[in-house]
Amino acid sequence: MTHDIKSSQDLLGYLAERMDGGAKNWFGYPEQRITGVALAHDIAKNHADKFTPEQIVDYVVRLNNAIYDCMIRNK
Repeated sequence: MTHDIKSSQDLLGYLAERMDGGAKNWFGYPEQRITGVALAHDIAKNHADKFTPEQIVDYVVRLNNAIYDCMIRNK
């Protein structure tokens, strides 16, 4: 099944659908990449005057890892 993700709501709906699908890997690497790209764009849009692109990407990677470790795996 393909998904048209055009907004944060679409992305949230996609992730909720994956979570309810019963698969253990519902927030795997592809989902992390999708959310990371969306998040990087939003952060850049709101904070480009304060951070370099590299700082934004580094932050997003660290945030996605923390989300996975703390919220998904409950580490």
